[in-house]
Amino acid sequence: MKTVMTFFPETKLAKLAARPGGLMRDIAIENAMKSVEAMRGEGDEAIKREMEEIDKILVGVQNNRIPADQMKMILHRADLIVTLSATFGYEPLARCMRSLCDVADGLLNAGHEDGAPIAVHARSMRLLAPGSVALSPPQVEVVLGELAKILTHYDFRPISKQADPIPVIK
Repeated sequence: MKTVMTFFPETKLAKLAARPGGLMRDIAIENAMKSVEAMRGEGDEAIKREMEEIDKILVGVQNNRIPADQMKMILHRADLIVTLSATFGYEPLARCMRSLCDVADGLLNAGHEDGAPIAVHARSMRLLAPGSVALSPPQVEVVLGELAKILTHYDFRPISKQADPIPVIK
């Protein structure tokens, strides 16, 4: 019987991981949260800028129709707001903007240029934006529930449900 020996190359990462020291996980997470919190003002400003860009696109809409190129711009800006709002803990805004992404993506894929559902989402994002008058949790759920009805009306699936499932290797 032959013995097979396997050798793993020694990489810089392996050396670093094997070294003693470093931060405990809880301390590292706490430090990361403090760093994110220190950037909140910049994040809020970035969210406002992206909202203003969406509003600028909507001001130029004619006959309640949004051409595909502008719909893609709205989708891009909304996606940025999803990332920023989730990073800074604005979950209702993140949910609103995910819904906007779902609707914009659905309209693009269906070849529709209907601007009304996008405008409703834009008004809703203003209600949920950082610095706006805080809605109560039931009020937030009413707003988000009404936005969900738009997806149902158009029979669009959320983007997160459209991805091909990852095959399980057994």
